[in-house]
Amino acid sequence: MKWMVILLFGWFLQGCATLESKPIKPASSLIIPTQWQAQGRVGMSMDNRNQNIGFVINAKNQDYTLKLSASLGLGQIDIKSNTQGLWIDGKIIESNLEQWMSDEFGWYFPIQRLAPILFQHKQSVDDEWQVKIISYQQINGVNYPKIVRLNHLTKAIKIKLLINEVNELK
Repeated sequence: MKWMVILLFGWFLQGCATLESKPIKPASSLIIPTQWQAQGRVGMSMDNRNQNIGFVINAKNQDYTLKLSASLGLGQIDIKSNTQGLWIDGKIIESNLEQWMSDEFGWYFPIQRLAPILFQHKQSVDDEWQVKIISYQQINGVNYPKIVRLNHLTKAIKIKLLINEVNELK
């Protein structure tokens, strides 16, 4: 009797393994809103070093504010980019965000490319990054990426984005 239960359970598990799960194929919008907000977490892996950072971004055209927060809320960095330059915690910086992040953290994320990923579901950002959207979620009736993986093509930088919220602002 015991062997029959184990055998039936094994067949059940084998049947579950053959079920096909299809990812959601969202219809991507061609329009990136002029104002939007997103928040989530960034997990980075580089040279056997891992780092997790929370983020909130508010964008309006090419200008944005970005808040980065360490795990457990232990520290926050406020970043602002506009036509006047890049501001870190209220002080103007003489470099761009990519260079500042590379100097500060040893890695960077192409933040200007986030909107095409979120709103147009772009799987290929540019020649430096390989982008793969792993899963989607529905927020306010619209499909957005939930998990996005980015691999730098020439540096050992791997990034996993976990998107918790996306809002188009008016």
